Amino acid sequence: MVAPSKPLSEKHKEYLNNFKNYIEGIGLNLVFGKNLFKMDKFGVTAGTGKERAEDINEMFANSKIDAVWCYQGGEGANQVLDFLDYDIIRKNPKLFLGMSDVDVLLLAVNKETGLVGFNTPDPKRGRDLDFDFDYSRENFIERLFDGGRDVRNNSEWKTIRGGVVEGRLLGCNISSILKLAGTKYFPDFKDSILFLEGYKLGVDDIKYKLEQLKQIGVFDVVKGVVLGYFYSFQDSGVRKEKEISVDIEEVVLDAMGDYNFPILKINEFGHKCQNAFLPIGAKVKIDATNHKIELTEDFVD
Repeated sequence: MVAPSKPLSEKHKEYLNNFKNYIEGIGLNLVFGKNLFKMDKFGVTAGTGKERAEDINEMFANSKIDAVWCYQGGEGANQVLDFLDYDIIRKNPKLFLGMSDVDVLLLAVNKETGLVGFNTPDPKRGRDLDFDFDYSRENFIERLFDGGRDVRNNSEWKTIRGGVVEGRLLGCNISSILKLAGTKYFPDFKDSILFLEGYKLGVDDIKYKLEQLKQIGVFDVVKGVVLGYFYSFQDSGVRKEKEISVDIEEVVLDAMGDYNFPILKINEFGHKCQNAFLPIGAKVKIDATNHKIELTEDFVD
C-alpha cells in the first residue's frame, strides 16, 4: 500500500485498517510503504514527490510484492512522475491499482512501460462506499484473480449513440487525464475507447474540459466513449448544491456532436460508486446499442 497523492487523515487510517482486516481475512498480506503515513511541509501530500515515488519503486523492485495499491487520490500524483523508475517497473510487472488522481500514474506508467494498471475503488472500508459495495468486492476477485473479461452491469445503462467498436481502454478521471496534457506522459488515444468520469465538477467545468480534449485532438482519434459515474451530476445533494439542471449525457453529446463514434453511459466506475476494476491499456469491445462491454485480451499474468 502506497500513498502517491493526498496524505492519510486519522479517519482514513481507520478505513485502511478495516481494509487490512478484509485483505488478511481472504488470505492475503498487506505491506505498507515506508512513507505511507508521511505529510509534506504544506500538509497536502503524503511526503515529497520523491518520497512517494520511492515507495512505488521499492514495491515494484521487491519480488515478494504482487500488487501495488495506491490508497487514494488528491492533486499531487503528477509530482511523482519524474521520480519513478520506469525501467524497474517494466522489468518487474505487477498489479498497479488506484483511481482519481492516481489515473495520472496509471496512464503514464502504461505509456512508458506498457504495463496494464487498474482503475479501482480506494482500498477503504467503513464508510458505505469503496470496498463496502458488494459489486466492487466481487469484481476484485473476478477481475484480478479469475481474469474475468465481462464488465457486468449493476445499473441501468444508456445508449447515447449506438454502435460496436473495439480499441484500447484508456481513461478514466477527466481532470487527471488533462493533468498530463502537454507532457511526454500524455496517452496516445489513437484507436482507443475513452472511459470518462468526473468528481465535483459543475457544468462549466465539464464543458471546458471536454473542449480541451477536443482541441488536443482526442475526439478525432478515439473509436468510442464510455461515460461512468459523474458524481456531481448524479448525486442529488451535490447536484442541488451546484445548481445543475441538466444530465451529463446532454453536456457530453453537445460537445461530441460533430463526431459519430458510439457513446455508452454506465455507472460502474467513478467516485463514490461501485467499481468494475477496469484494466487501463487493455483491449476492450463495447456494444453501445446492446449495452455490452467485454475485455478482449488477457490482462492478468
